[in-house]
Amino acid sequence: MHIQPLFLFNVFVVLVMFSIGLRVRGSDLLDVMRDRNILIRTLVANCVLIPVIGLLLVSIFPLPHDAMIGLLLLAAIPGTPIAMQFTSRVQTRLAFAAGMTAVLALVSIVMTPLAVEIFPQAARDNQRPLLSLLSVIFAYIALPLCAGLWVGRRAPSIAPKLVLPLVIVASVAFSYAMWETRVTRREALLAIAGHGTILSLVLLFLSSMLIGWMIGKDADTRRVLATSTSMRNIVIVLYIARYCFSGTGVYMMPLVYLSIMVPANTLFYLSFEVWRRFHRPKHAQAM
Repeated sequence: MHIQPLFLFNVFVVLVMFSIGLRVRGSDLLDVMRDRNILIRTLVANCVLIPVIGLLLVSIFPLPHDAMIGLLLLAAIPGTPIAMQFTSRVQTRLAFAAGMTAVLALVSIVMTPLAVEIFPQAARDNQRPLLSLLSVIFAYIALPLCAGLWVGRRAPSIAPKLVLPLVIVASVAFSYAMWETRVTRREALLAIAGHGTILSLVLLFLSSMLIGWMIGKDADTRRVLATSTSMRNIVIVLYIARYCFSGTGVYMMPLVYLSIMVPANTLFYLSFEVWRRFHRPKHAQAM
């Protein structure tokens, strides 16, 4: 039985956003909000610095028009739920990771119409594409998050028991989606090769990860922010490509970026775990 990859990504996003709502308490979100220093730096990094880097990259490299749009959208829209596949493993900062993912997901909802409005051709017929896009974002991102927060508040004893099954199903859906898109992602990689397009995506990823690492306060917050900042919201960019740039090659850029950010963050996670194992305090090793 063949399952459409977009459906799998939709299932993954809904389950992850719902599980984030279950994990995050109002106090966790308030803690993220109260730490104004880290919050402001995160918002500036994701909403100002990285979009500026995107503008610099499209001015440096002679990218085709569709590739330019895709790169700018990736640079402009943060907050992918995929980051929770990696940041949830930072047990000492789980509440921070979930809270930051929730905050950036909400930021992405605000950034999306602003990013789309930059390109007049996105609404060349009427406003229906943008309205359809915002409806999809609300249905798959905002609504599951709010539902999870509601369930977590109404049933605090049941909510924690739901997280693990949801995470397992979401992980299976994501892994299967990655497998199902392997040919499409390879074709997209070959299609956009040239003009420095792939290099521009790699530079966007590396600069985003470096910025995320630098704005953290300690090793664990740096790790969370490096991942959540570098993993741009490819899901929303794919939605934008579908609803606002149908019939173009814009969709290829988030697919190729997906092929970069997932293996790179997997390597980052494994390297960090190896480093931590060999640099644990002596008293911890003795225990």
